[in-house]
Amino acid sequence: MFGRRKDNILVIKTDTLTGFVAAEPVFSVIRDKHKNAKISLLTTNALQRIARAAPYFDQVAAAPDMRHVEERKAFIKQLKSADFAAVYDLSADQNARKIQSAFGPFGPKWFAAAPVARKVKNPTLAEMLPNTDKLLSSAGVEAPSRKPDFTWALTARKDAANMQPSWFGITGSFCILAPGLDQERRWPAKCYGEFARLSASAGVTPVLVGSNELHVFGDEVCQFAPEIVDLTGKTDHLQLAALAREADFFVSDCAEEVHLAVSVGCSGVLIRRAGDENATPDPRHVVTLTVKSQFKEATPDFVWQSLSNMGLVSTKTSKRRKRWGSR
Repeated sequence: MFGRRKDNILVIKTDTLTGFVAAEPVFSVIRDKHKNAKISLLTTNALQRIARAAPYFDQVAAAPDMRHVEERKAFIKQLKSADFAAVYDLSADQNARKIQSAFGPFGPKWFAAAPVARKVKNPTLAEMLPNTDKLLSSAGVEAPSRKPDFTWALTARKDAANMQPSWFGITGSFCILAPGLDQERRWPAKCYGEFARLSASAGVTPVLVGSNELHVFGDEVCQFAPEIVDLTGKTDHLQLAALAREADFFVSDCAEEVHLAVSVGCSGVLIRRAGDENATPDPRHVVTLTVKSQFKEATPDFVWQSLSNMGLVSTKTSKRRKRWGSR
């Protein structure tokens, strides 16, 4: 029987930020199932910081490069010494299967998510991620009914100063512009720049966010709109969650960060190419604009009008967005 104080539970989630956000309700029900257990999370280097802030885990570790034999052996030995009673494999990928195989036939009880179906045309967000329904049922855990909610991330860091917009020199109303890494699925720099100028002229400071890999693209966007506050490569996931909570709205395309923004109540517009429009987070807070051939079909003026239709901006003056839930 699980739930005894001496139980050690391992949760594996080593895929993407999108997957981590989507799994947040599952983390919660696993924690509720094992209230007195020590729960360890195995994740990626990029997700360690936000994972350590989550209220669901007692310790967090990053998986090594499983292609390196010696690193893999040392890591498996460390895992075996933890004497886990059960493993929740929420990734269902090749690395997780290697870990399961290394434990051998007498290892911990293993509950694995169903792998992603690779041949689904125009998949929904749920179809893009491992399915955990059977996993939870097998483990006797009730499937969560709520959407991801990362509001706990807003108070997770003791140094609250660097979680405030003012830390980045942002005052007053602002919006988040979140371009994705895939240039073939990304709104052009000129469009982001022209939208930023529209936003700034309405009194809403445009704030560009994303990983360090977007720094060159960020420079290109800023050439069109010097009003932009460029934070590419300058925020971690906790800081991004805090900014999204305070932002008037977001505009994005294929960026994974948008899932985190929506999970703290930020609303906005997604610009997707045909075939990607189903991969949208919580549709209550997102309007998806689908382009048939070229991303420039979604003009900055039309994006602004869409935000106005959502009640997030005024075509004349800026106004604060409506939030879902209490702050």
